[in-house]
Amino acid sequence: MNPDKRAARTAGVLPLLLFLLLNLGMITLLLDSGYVSAEATKEAFATMREDLRRNHANAPPRALAVIDYSKPSFMKRMAIIDLKTGRQSFYRVAHGKNSGELFARRFSNVPESNMSSLGLFRVGERYSGNHGLALRLDGLDSLRNGNAAKRDIVLHKAGYVSIPFILLNIVTGYGPMIGRSNGCFVVSKSEISEVVGKLAGGGFIYAWATPDDNSRK
Repeated sequence: MNPDKRAARTAGVLPLLLFLLLNLGMITLLLDSGYVSAEATKEAFATMREDLRRNHANAPPRALAVIDYSKPSFMKRMAIIDLKTGRQSFYRVAHGKNSGELFARRFSNVPESNMSSLGLFRVGERYSGNHGLALRLDGLDSLRNGNAAKRDIVLHKAGYVSIPFILLNIVTGYGPMIGRSNGCFVVSKSEISEVVGKLAGGGFIYAWATPDDNSRK
């Protein structure tokens, strides 16, 4: 075959392959029903119960969100568990830009680190800020997240937590990742109201990573 014809045919096939790859990626992402490890969930419940026991909580908590940072960011790696019914709902959540790219590998409690923090957070008041509807958070672990308020670590929304943003990163060579935050927990614009509704007024968040990724600064 003439080299020019072969090059033209190859050039014509590449857009088709890219189209098929993106559609396969889209289908895979749409089929993701969410998952957090049993180890993460077990540790989250144990830590929350110990905090409630130590602080003699009067009212029972209504929800616990478990974030499994051992999972890549394109997955729905945050489970919100209704503590009355046991029902679980799953969401994508971003990590801090200095914690890693596709995976969160490094964590910090230091201001200006732009890393995610691990451990147990108590959900505070809902408010409307620079990112719209959001939740304030109180870090309950003095070593791992006690500077959350000082760092202005909150839960808010952003457009970079979305399937189109994942596909854009694939096309531009960054891999199948959502965007990253300055350390805040960030969910999609379409799900912020649902997430806030489930966690506000008596919720906790527990951010977990495997021991190998549990580095702290």
